[in-house]
Amino acid sequence: MNRAWKLGIFGVVALILVAGAGLSLTRATPRSQSAAALDVLRLPNSIADGAHVADEKGFFAKHGIRIEWTGKQAHGPAGVVSVVAGQNDAAGSISTAMIIARGNGSKLKIVAASGESTQETPLFRYLVKDGSPISGQAADFVGKKVVANPTTITWYPLVVFLKRAGIDHRKVEFVSLPSPLATEQALRQGEVDVVAGSETMPPGSKLLAEGGVHALPGLSDYEVLGIKQIGGWVMREDFIQAHPDTVRRFVAALADGYQWANQHPVEAREIINRRNEVPQAYRKFQGTWRSAPPSALVDEGDIRKWIAILEEFDQIPRGSVKPEDVFTNALNPHAPHVPAEGPANR
Repeated sequence: MNRAWKLGIFGVVALILVAGAGLSLTRATPRSQSAAALDVLRLPNSIADGAHVADEKGFFAKHGIRIEWTGKQAHGPAGVVSVVAGQNDAAGSISTAMIIARGNGSKLKIVAASGESTQETPLFRYLVKDGSPISGQAADFVGKKVVANPTTITWYPLVVFLKRAGIDHRKVEFVSLPSPLATEQALRQGEVDVVAGSETMPPGSKLLAEGGVHALPGLSDYEVLGIKQIGGWVMREDFIQAHPDTVRRFVAALADGYQWANQHPVEAREIINRRNEVPQAYRKFQGTWRSAPPSALVDEGDIRKWIAILEEFDQIPRGSVKPEDVFTNALNPHAPHVPAEGPANR
């Protein structure tokens, strides 16, 4: 099994905290060009589903961009660190990683949204074995072992749910496991009590399909947080200021890729599986396609919600980050005030 796949969403570590503390921003280098005069952007291969589709279907080339894939990062926050360090020009991640980096002093902005979570198709639910004493009441989690990490989205819904019920989240043991397979086995063998799992991809979808496991009612990320936009694409501010037209075309290509993927979900999944080297044994357990935002516009309301949660749990100082610090739609051609792309804008 591919090593990068083994790391999985639960392999996220606190690298993002380094971003604002010790790494300095480097000025964007002049854009190199291919023989076809395409602007080159460096992207990590990880957390890049929409970009993989846009690349494969020719949307980046259509907008005058060639992607230089720089290799896999362990997770989204590591990709954000690579942007701060000047190793990549953009990276996709959960929005919290970008907001934390900004709170730590890194001059970053989210320029495009990525995946979406909805009531019908949330990013994940909390899963337990059939017969578990955990029924979904907050008190049930006290003293239990839950696979969720404070640097990933898997942690936030549960701690928010517990706090609303007056339960100190420190009474729950949160653990990280190195891979989807390890997570699946730990729940089956009773080594952990709860795992955060998606109904559309392993280990969650595999656990549910094979039986003996069920989702706790009312405990999905969307039901607890009410946040639709779970992540986005981040760039350094100095890069955005130096290359606004390149950024505009990058965002336009992403939006084209999202629209195509929403219309061709089966083929889009095949592209993403191949590029992410998802093991064949896992592909049959993939479920409903989770749509991408067709305009790639960043939702300010969701950014405000993320900031409030991070402040509530002391992951950023209160008042240190405002929504306008974190994102911009100014270079999105789908924003009402942005002129349509044409020769004059290229």
